[in-house]
Amino acid sequence: MVTEQPNWRERLRDAATTRFPGDAAHRWAFIALLLLAAVLRLWDLPHIPFTHDEISALVRVYPSLGGTVTKGVIDSDTHPPGVQVFEWAWTKLFGMGEAAVKLPFIVMALLALFLLYRFASAWCGVNVAIIATALLATLQYTVMYGQIARPYAAGFFTTALLADQLSRYLGSGSRRALVGTGIAALLSAYTHHFALMLAVFMLLTGLFLIDHTERKEYLVMFGAFALLYLPNIPILLKQFGQKGLEDWLATPTTAWVPDHLWWIAHCSVAFASALLLLILTSAILRIKNRGNSGPMWAITFIWGLLPLIVGLAYSIFRAPVIQYSVLLFSFPYLLIGTLAGLRHLRSNWALPIAFATAALAVFTLITVRLHYDVFYRSKYEAAVRGIVDASKSDGRLALVDVPKEIPGFYFRQWGVDSTAAPYINLRLHTAGFLDSVLMVTTAKELFYAASVSATPEDLARIQQAFPFMLERHDMEEGQSFLFSGIPTGGTLDDLSHISIVTPEALKGEGWTVDGDLVSSRDTTDRSGRASRTWDLDGREFGVVFERSVFDLASADNDVIEAQLGVLSAAPGSELKLVMELKEGDRSVFYRNSGDRELHAPGTLYAAIPLADLPQHGQGARLKVYLWNPGGKPAKVASMALQVREGNPWLYGFFRPLKEPLRFP
Repeated sequence: MVTEQPNWRERLRDAATTRFPGDAAHRWAFIALLLLAAVLRLWDLPHIPFTHDEISALVRVYPSLGGTVTKGVIDSDTHPPGVQVFEWAWTKLFGMGEAAVKLPFIVMALLALFLLYRFASAWCGVNVAIIATALLATLQYTVMYGQIARPYAAGFFTTALLADQLSRYLGSGSRRALVGTGIAALLSAYTHHFALMLAVFMLLTGLFLIDHTERKEYLVMFGAFALLYLPNIPILLKQFGQKGLEDWLATPTTAWVPDHLWWIAHCSVAFASALLLLILTSAILRIKNRGNSGPMWAITFIWGLLPLIVGLAYSIFRAPVIQYSVLLFSFPYLLIGTLAGLRHLRSNWALPIAFATAALAVFTLITVRLHYDVFYRSKYEAAVRGIVDASKSDGRLALVDVPKEIPGFYFRQWGVDSTAAPYINLRLHTAGFLDSVLMVTTAKELFYAASVSATPEDLARIQQAFPFMLERHDMEEGQSFLFSGIPTGGTLDDLSHISIVTPEALKGEGWTVDGDLVSSRDTTDRSGRASRTWDLDGREFGVVFERSVFDLASADNDVIEAQLGVLSAAPGSELKLVMELKEGDRSVFYRNSGDRELHAPGTLYAAIPLADLPQHGQGARLKVYLWNPGGKPAKVASMALQVREGNPWLYGFFRPLKEPLRFP
């Protein structure tokens, strides 16, 4: 007896015969959204700066293909070789300029929108397809990663191609679509490990959905895919042996998913409300119209949600790997599945909803996320420009704290003679080295640029020697400064809550000095003007500062800095300056001035960047104290504390922008 085919099979069969689904209005609407997506991604293309991830890949492009795979992937990367090999070939033909490198990835991201439109139309109808396209065209999630020449845009395309070709094969049984499915799966596997995982999930789903008469040829395709992936297995096992990215990536907390969803919604109450309204409408329509949605619920879970679950589980129980970027491949299917109920919308409502959603997304992308301000300002370009400017300015020293490959990369990009642009990269040196540089330099001005991983105390060290700030520029994950050693007009001030205690004076609240702490004056000073110092001989503690973080910090990303002025210390002294954050009797953060050898007279420094702390330290009390383990003789002249205004764009790619930028 012949049974009626399920509705979803009929829809796929109809979709497989249509290259560009929808009526004329939907097609023109899609073209308009695609053009909008292109404008958002191609805007000022020649001046979209490289991200750290892109530079890291480009410096691992070697002259030969073998060198690129061996040195650039196997020895130093955590990704499959596909994108690195593509960049090797592409840059040989078109060079390493920003526009040339980024363009093919932007094109792939745009092509993916058409493939996802076809997929959504086949499974959920053209109404869902056009609304999903409106979001995928305009969300910062897809816009930003579409502008980055890394595996994310490429995997977004290859997995979309796989979803499209698999859907067309399920609807038509076409050998051409089957071959397309295998090729797309293989490209995904060589692009990114999460794209590989999604590709396997897709192929396994297809195995349960195909007609039994097609199972043999489908398994042949699956086997060919596995066979062609075998050469990458040794690379995969080596990379898995590295466990994860724990050197720089934190284990996800319970806030990870809510933070991710808030970022997808552009950190905007208005846009989040609009998205929530779409989701609720979809759910209501789905309940009211209890039609046969077929396996779309399984696709939503397996393709859209399971990669997130696997990534979180691996990151929590083995080693951190989960990032927003790796979920880009599965995000469209979670979005389309969530909006699937909108297939029951009246046809004349879908287009207005799509364009209204796109308009709100673009508005918040530009005005709330400030995408074209934040993403188009490079901390690395600013650092290297500062080096070049310093080489043209008499008496200016250039210090930077950036990955060692950055200056050389831009020197080559810009045709700068590295011997004519001297600089010191503190990333390669200790804090003691910086003290030595500041002690011997004869420069009148100092340029300093640092990325987020720089030692937080270095800024206070530099300003102790060059007190007058002439320039400050805040960028995502970086800053640059220009300091002067002599007073000039137009100086900037980014310090507050300056507080100091000496044996003779006290400025500010929160200080406690032990009553039995002896102070004395240097009797060998013939001028009679020597300041008093505290004598720590035989003492471990003696001076402490304590106040709530709430009383000190005015913004989430502020940096609390402390200094200890030391006049003399016995050889082998272990004197330290300690900063602690406490909740009740429990210490929640601890940092000290380090174990380096103390050269007195001198200054010990410690700093707490609040941006990196849970709740930015709010609710905790700050405790700053000197610690002299062993009680060796030492004379201390002062203790000071100050709060440096934080960088509100510090993590601007992925977190809410805290407040307007005072130092652009």
